[in-house]
Formats: sequence, C-alpha cells, structure tokens
Amino acid sequence: MKVQLRSYLKLSLSAIITLLAAQSAFTQGVNVDAKPYPKVTDERLEHPAAGDWLMYRRTYDGSGYSPLNQITPSNIHQLTLAWSVSTDLLGAHETTVIVNHGRMFITTPQNNIIAFDAKTGTQLWRYARKYPDGLFQLHPTNRGVALYGDYVYMATTDCALVALDATTGKEVWNVPFDDYKTGCYSTLAPLAVRGKIIAGYSGGELGVRGSVSAFDALTGKRIWKTYTVPAPNEPGGDSWKGETYKRGGGSTWITGVYDPASNTTYWGTGNPGPWVADDRPGDNLYTDSTLALDADTGKIKSYHQYTPHDSFDWDEVSAPLLIDTAVDGKLTKTATHAGRNGYLWILDRDGLKFLHAFPFANNNVFTSIDQKTGRPPSSARALVAAKTGRPRLGARRRNSSTSRRTTTSARISQKVRSQRLTPRGFMWGTTSTASSDRSAPALAPPITWENFRPGT
Repeated sequence: MKVQLRSYLKLSLSAIITLLAAQSAFTQGVNVDAKPYPKVTDERLEHPAAGDWLMYRRTYDGSGYSPLNQITPSNIHQLTLAWSVSTDLLGAHETTVIVNHGRMFITTPQNNIIAFDAKTGTQLWRYARKYPDGLFQLHPTNRGVALYGDYVYMATTDCALVALDATTGKEVWNVPFDDYKTGCYSTLAPLAVRGKIIAGYSGGELGVRGSVSAFDALTGKRIWKTYTVPAPNEPGGDSWKGETYKRGGGSTWITGVYDPASNTTYWGTGNPGPWVADDRPGDNLYTDSTLALDADTGKIKSYHQYTPHDSFDWDEVSAPLLIDTAVDGKLTKTATHAGRNGYLWILDRDGLKFLHAFPFANNNVFTSIDQKTGRPPSSARALVAAKTGRPRLGARRRNSSTSRRTTTSARISQKVRSQRLTPRGFMWGTTSTASSDRSAPALAPPITWENFRPGT
C-alpha cells in the first residue's frame, strides 16, 4: 500500500530534524562524499526520481505526493531515529525539505540554508544571509529552496533572490525583487522553470503592490515582472479607484505550479489592501485569485477571482492542483483549488474557465455560487451595505477564538447549528434560515456533493 508522505517542520523555539531508518525514503544508501553534485535539469524536474524531492511540492502539478512505498502500515512500528540536529535558531521553521540524490537542503528563520548528507545527518555547509541594518522582519521565516543546474536558490526577507553553489554553499549572485523599505519581504520557496527562477513576495498587510518575477537562473538578470494588481491603463485596472492600486496588496507568498504542456505557471494571490473594504470600491482585481502566466513572458493569460472586493482577508495564495480528471463525464485538465471562502473550485486550465464550486464548510456569507460565471453573490445585507455606505460584511475585528475573521452580522442561525453536518444530504450554505436581524438571502439552485463526479 502506498502512503502519502508529508513533512512539515515548524517549531517555535528550535528545529529538530529527524529521519527514520527503515529502508529510508530519501537516503537509499547514497554516499554524497563519493559522488559529484547531481545537476538538476528540466528533465529531472519534470520527471523526478522516486527518492528525490526537488521542489516545494515535489512535482510541477503541486500534488505533494511521494511514490515511495518502503514504509507501510505493517512495518511502520519498526522505524527508529536515524539522526537529529538543532539549527540553534529561534522562531517558526516552515521549510520544505528538498532532497537531491541524498543531499538535503533546509532553510531556517533569518534566511540560513543548511545542506546535509541525508543518510548520516552530516552538515555539508551552511549559509547565513547578511541583512541590511535596521531591517524590520514581520515574518522572519522561510519555506524552502529551489534547485536548478548546480545552484541553490533562496528568497529572503529583505526582498532579494540569492543563488548559491550547491556543492560549497558560496554565494554566486543576489538580486533584489523590489525595495524592502516599501514593506515587501519574501518567505516562499522559488520555482525553477526552464532556465528561470520564478518568485514573489509578501507584504499585503503592509500595503505593497504584489508581483511575480522571473530571473535568469545563471546570471540573476530579471526576465519579466508582472504585477498582480493592474494599473488604470491595464486590463482590470478599472476595478480600483484612483491610485489605490499602488498599495493594493495581492501578494504572492506561496510557490506557484507549472504546466509544461502549455508553458503556463499558475500563482495564487493574496488579499487586497487596505483591509477596510470601503476604502477601495470595486472588485479589486487580481487579488484573491489564481493567475495563469506565460512562463516565458509573464503575460497574464487568464485569471479567476474567488472573492471579489474581499473584506475577510480570504487570500488565495495557494496555487491550484493541476489535476487531469473526469468532470461531467469528460476528461478535463483542471486547476482545482480549496478556497478560504469555503468552496472547492474546479476550473478548466484552458482559460481558467469556471466549471464547478462545492462548499466544504458551512458558509453563511456566500450562500451559493453563480453556476455560469463562478462569481459568489453577496448576501442581501451586504448588497444593502454597498448601496447605503454602511459597513460591509466582514469588516470587523478578528475573533480571537477562531482562525478566521467573523462578524456579528454573519452568524450561523440556530437552525443550522442544530443540523447534523454530513458530506451528503445536507446542502451546506443553502438550507439555513436567516438570523432574526436580517432577511434571508435569495438562493440559487442548491449545490450538493452528488453533483460532482471527480473521476478515479
């Protein structure tokens, strides 16, 4: 039986990296001292060996799935500790472990990269980023490296991209994404695509204008830069009022995915800024969206926005999964995304055309999705608020007892609370009665799990 192996490294005080010995997934008897560094090619990135994890989600489709099958339910009790190491650094460790033929790379807070022999835990080298004086780090963490050719790449919290020699750890070049003094900082793992290193930056909460950039893997020269928030003279620019787009958010802080067949890279974008929605009327494109970009030019091929005019901080930075499956009886190349607005979105990768959306949680804000456009309608109360200028739904304080933003006007009714929520038979978000202080929203045709047949 094959199992999906997922590694998450996140400790608040120190990081302990552990490998378990029992026909180990990543070591496979490799002695890294006896062999030269294995060059990472386009072919290897598109078709990684079973024991390698060469990028953030292992494969370009974003599946995060390992085909290794040595560890099974019948032998997992035999696993024992192989080695452990402390990074000697404080803060959240959020790295994805990257493995290339027995060489392991991790990142840490404060933008360190540590290379190990995956079999023995021996440190091969360590790199520590030197920051400019006075750098403010809102989130001093890092999510991992990219590999291409003989180099290792890391995005940094002073908004730069660094290339290191993978064998020695010596810096080869470093280039800025943007001026870190504007509030941008980068924590994601870059994406290597056909001689380019693609990355974005965070800072939506500080009012940056988000973007995605591609750099030449050998020289660091910028090839293209695409803003995720359009200017007034660009398509979608009319969704912003005046110069609000300049601080419009839409940051990109999770690694994108890539479709080699169409040479398209897909990136998720963050929430619009500022958080108070009344200060930025309009849909606020292309925030809370998936963008399809031409990997050679950065041109926006298509987009889908999950939450227009967001006031809930429902950023959709996770890239979609590129899944080929049966939809409505037809084999379809999909971009599938689980949104923070509580819906599972099924899009056609060709043009990001809307196919289906299915609620996976009770949702009393978006009670339905327009089955033609894929646009979530506002509730009756929100529509009144938009016309009268009264505060919109979601423009409230964070509820400390939950991980999402809530509002007193968006309460789940007593009837819904008393319902037994089950995956089948209960139409989430479509059968609730209104709270006593607001009128019931108009309902679109019900959406149920039975409507969707994702294939095998």
